[in-house]
Amino acid sequence: MKKSILSFNWYKEHLAVKIALSILLLQVITCVAFAVSSYMTQQNLSEKLLEQFDKRLITDIQIASNTLASIPGSGKQLAGTEDPNYAVIKTELEKLQEIHSLENIYILSNTGDNERILILSGVPDDFGTPYPFTDEMKEAISEKKSMISPIYVDEYGTHKSIFVPVSDNSGVTYGILGIDLDASVVPKTTASSNLTTIIISLIVLVVGSIIASVIGKVITNPLRKLMLAADKIAAGDMKTAISIHSKDEIGKLSVSFGLMIASLKTLIQQVIASSNLISETSQHLKQSVNESTNNAQQVADSTNRMSDGINEIVQSVTDSHTNINHIDNEIKDVSNGMKDIQNIATEVHVQSEQGQDLVERTLQQMMVIKQAMQESQEAATTLGKRSNEISEIINIISEISNQTNLLALNASIEAARAGDVGRGFAVVAGEVKKLASQSAQAALSVTDLVSSTQSNSLLVMKSIEEGSKAVEQGHSWIQGTYENFKGIYGGVSSFTEHTNHMFSALGKVDESFVKITDSMQQISGITQEQAAGTEEVAASAQQQSASMQEIAAVIVQLSTLSVDLNDSVKQYKLDN
Repeated sequence: MKKSILSFNWYKEHLAVKIALSILLLQVITCVAFAVSSYMTQQNLSEKLLEQFDKRLITDIQIASNTLASIPGSGKQLAGTEDPNYAVIKTELEKLQEIHSLENIYILSNTGDNERILILSGVPDDFGTPYPFTDEMKEAISEKKSMISPIYVDEYGTHKSIFVPVSDNSGVTYGILGIDLDASVVPKTTASSNLTTIIISLIVLVVGSIIASVIGKVITNPLRKLMLAADKIAAGDMKTAISIHSKDEIGKLSVSFGLMIASLKTLIQQVIASSNLISETSQHLKQSVNESTNNAQQVADSTNRMSDGINEIVQSVTDSHTNINHIDNEIKDVSNGMKDIQNIATEVHVQSEQGQDLVERTLQQMMVIKQAMQESQEAATTLGKRSNEISEIINIISEISNQTNLLALNASIEAARAGDVGRGFAVVAGEVKKLASQSAQAALSVTDLVSSTQSNSLLVMKSIEEGSKAVEQGHSWIQGTYENFKGIYGGVSSFTEHTNHMFSALGKVDESFVKITDSMQQISGITQEQAAGTEEVAASAQQQSASMQEIAAVIVQLSTLSVDLNDSVKQYKLDN
């Protein structure tokens, strides 16, 4: 029960509860609106009352101030109860209290930081009684203007006060003049207004709840009768009668409900008759469909066997075509390889021909070099002979120089012996000696050069001899290379001719395989068309068989449906 309440099933399952709660919600909204309106009215009234209180306080304090100012001797602070002005001022203030219905009127002093009462109406022995000043009192003295206090509550009741500063003849403020009014009417009025609002709201809620309950029952009772009748019809009792006599929407709904029951009775009778007819017809159709299905299945089986044979042929042709394509591709690869070999052989043939020409030119150049080496060797031999001849001539010049030197030495000696006569001859002898020395020195230098030239000539002759041997060896090697190149050139020429012949033969084989491939493609295409046609026939037969099976299934469903319809309408109790 607790779970049902928490899940709000009681609200979801009962229309009367929904209607009652809707009316109560409207009542609550109305009460809230009334309470808000009352509160705003009460606030406005309280503001007006406070405004009237303020005006009255201002008027009363002005009257009291004027009265106090009109009393002779009131311009000085009272010294005590024996002061002659004390009784006069207190009497006048008590008259004002009685005439204007004031709660209190008083004079307070704070001279010397001594906050006390000077005069308090209606209280004997009031002078000098300590009385602490409120903030409003202190502000009135400091600002030197009248101050009105808010409503406040103390042990004597609820009050609202006004204060004005009081000064002596010298203008020094010594205290305040104050008036208290009974302000209990303001909270009483507020409390009375709130109480009235609460009472009216409660009365409205109680009356609204009763009205909501009555309206819910009035609306839902006919609906509950319709619901019970619908439950009986759902259980199969078509004899149920509905007795709702009203002219509103619910009454019209009950009339429509009765017409619906009559239509359902007629429909159920028609369904019974139709289901019997469907059951009989489905039996005849089932027999015809079974025969058609068997025939279509036989055609489909025969066509499938034919299609399998054709598919095997297509597969064989396809495999042969694939193998032929593979062989054709291999032949094309071999043809391409032979073409590459042909190109390489042609290039080698050209290069061997060029190599042979190069070797021939090299051989001819080696012959020229050999001849040049022989001429160089002969020239070196001649140079050696000429160097020997020069060496012999230099030796002769050296002997002549030595002899000339001896002659010059002898001439010098003889000139020295002759004295002054032989002085000129001594000079000539000296010059001859110098010339002989220079000739000897030149001959020595030429001898060194000739010796060096002879050494170089020997080296040149040795190098030329070695070069001649190397040239001879190179000539023999190049001659052998030339003979080898002639053999290579002949072999390459023969290889090129064979390659060209093989390439031509592979081209003819490739053309033959292209023709064979085209023929196999034609055979494969024709066979595939036949296979496709056979498959279409088999598919059509299978589709027809499937369609017949679907029709048979539909017939079975119709038969089952007719049985279900009969079983479904058996629960309904119809009038005879």
